[in-house]
Amino acid sequence: YSAPSYDINRFIGGVSSSYYRELQEHKYKPLFNRALSGRYPPASTWKLATAVLGMELGLVTMDTHQEQPCTGGYYYGRVFKCWDKRGHGDISLAQAIAKSCDVYFYQLGLKIGLTRLLAGGVRLGFGDSTGIDMPGEKTPIWPASTAYFDRRYGPRGWNRSVVLSLSIGQANNSQTPLNMARFYTALATDGYAATPQVVARTPERKKLFDLSPEQLKSVQLALADVVSRGTAAGAQIQGLTIAGKTGTAQVPPEEDYAWFVGYAPADKPKIVLAIIIEEGLHGSTAAKVATKLMERYLKTKLTMNAVPTD
Repeated sequence: YSAPSYDINRFIGGVSSSYYRELQEHKYKPLFNRALSGRYPPASTWKLATAVLGMELGLVTMDTHQEQPCTGGYYYGRVFKCWDKRGHGDISLAQAIAKSCDVYFYQLGLKIGLTRLLAGGVRLGFGDSTGIDMPGEKTPIWPASTAYFDRRYGPRGWNRSVVLSLSIGQANNSQTPLNMARFYTALATDGYAATPQVVARTPERKKLFDLSPEQLKSVQLALADVVSRGTAAGAQIQGLTIAGKTGTAQVPPEEDYAWFVGYAPADKPKIVLAIIIEEGLHGSTAAKVATKLMERYLKTKLTMNAVPTD
């Protein structure tokens, strides 16, 4: 579904109370600023955080394979399923990103360990708001330490298998689209993320992670593979190289939410974009919307910057 469209021009000079009430009371909440205030499980778009933390710790490179190939699930006290019940087989980290293999990231999350994963998520900015110069931004939900689980569930009400769900962007992890876009600006550039802003001024930049230029380049190539031959292959735009990651968030009892966070052009980014479609079912759905928007933006920018020849 989609929220009802409305003509923003109707708000010029004031809008009738009846029309404003109609929008406020609509079940799809068209006036709710989802980009700043919506908090959603980031799903597989968060796997890049797990990958970055694993690479920083020296646990993996893009060529690393895990001990257990993906057969559609992973047993750790119970079976944790992969989204593809057929399994992905014995794959590298680069392939796991392109194919979005849950079983690969379950194992990587276990190697990182819960304590280091939680601390790493804090350092990457997943527990903080972005500080954008607009009102209404919500702070993401990310456990700073295991004390969070003790407070919420009681010391005996949880176990460390939660690291498997956290490693694939589920469980106690809710992010705003804006914060996910901020993280991907660091992936798209040099590991630094700028504070988002509406008013034009020199942005404040903060280093989120410490990867070598070679490591960062390998991450960027893996993200490009997502669109060229991975889970977002159906969203390719001819003549435009795009990098990013799909995500399919489980939000019961509702249908799955569709995510795509990415940037373009892949080799020289000019736009980073995060899309979430509530009950969009599959991340590939969001990817198709995102790549069309990127294409439109970049073509418009080229037209505006064109130098007249006459």
